[in-house]
Amino acid sequence: MKTITGLSRWLNVLLILTTFIAYLAPYISPTTFWPISIFGLAFPILFFFNFLFFLYWIFRRKKYFLLSLCCMLLGWGHFTSNFGINGSSASSEKNEIAVINFNTRNLRHVYQYKDKEKKAQHVEAFENWLSTNQADVFLLQETSKLRIQEINAILSLPYLYQPKGKMVSILSRYPIISSGIVELNSVSHLAVWADLQVANNKIIRFYSLHLKSSSLDRDAIDAVTAGKVREKETWSGLWGLIKVYKNHAATRVGQSEKVLAHIRKSPYPVVVGGDFNEPPTSYVYQQFHSQLEDAFCTAGSGFGSTYAGKIPLMKIDYLFYDPHLRVLEHEIDQQPFSDHYPVKTRLSW
Repeated sequence: MKTITGLSRWLNVLLILTTFIAYLAPYISPTTFWPISIFGLAFPILFFFNFLFFLYWIFRRKKYFLLSLCCMLLGWGHFTSNFGINGSSASSEKNEIAVINFNTRNLRHVYQYKDKEKKAQHVEAFENWLSTNQADVFLLQETSKLRIQEINAILSLPYLYQPKGKMVSILSRYPIISSGIVELNSVSHLAVWADLQVANNKIIRFYSLHLKSSSLDRDAIDAVTAGKVREKETWSGLWGLIKVYKNHAATRVGQSEKVLAHIRKSPYPVVVGGDFNEPPTSYVYQQFHSQLEDAFCTAGSGFGSTYAGKIPLMKIDYLFYDPHLRVLEHEIDQQPFSDHYPVKTRLSW
């Protein structure tokens, strides 16, 4: 029993040290020391195992539970960025606006089926969802002009800003006073912005943003998630995933700095929705959160996962807002229309 206790204690210490490294990820740029960003990706799992150790030591009636407790308390801010505990307000206000942020992946999960019957079922489900989610502003990523037309055939929103040849857009019920693009040298990865006249005396600048995707190889993900730890392909696949993430994480830092510089010059309150391709325990997230509020942290509940792909517990889609605005409601709507979930928010001023 003493041997088991000793081994458990050292494993607990190793876990805590690893978790502390993950806590540093939001404050150290991947361009400075990229390995720390990998630890940041693992934060939800690390926090979960700290909680298991906490319960284990409580059950064993050992004072070592204080180690895991202190570790979790030190990372509580990171935890609440991944797991919402505040909840939303059901109240409505005179000056409010409903926003949906959604990386549609060009609605491949809806329209691109060879089976006509299956396609019809998915299209009907998506159109029904649109009909019951009549938001005032849609911030869309990875959405072609054709898909925008199909979406707006249901919504009938009068104002659209989508630069020619780009796949990021803003669809609005409110007049667009001015608009523009923060070019990131890609058809799909860029930021577009629009100043919306939401009331006679109120203009809010909205950004729709898509940062560089990690473009992780799906075969490599399959090999890793299959758990075949003794096979060479698993480890080579894992190393391949790490190298891709390293390179693209550095790219996202440069992109986010360019977008944030543009945001700082805005004469109006700002709302930023998008696919950031970074978790809350990341340098890019921290840079945005240092200037703007995360609607999920303010009014979210439950797990904040927004990615429906093979990597579990990934929160990479966000709705950031100016501190002068208020969030009434925030929801991650787990619909099967994309490999990302729509993020729904109600704001007021």
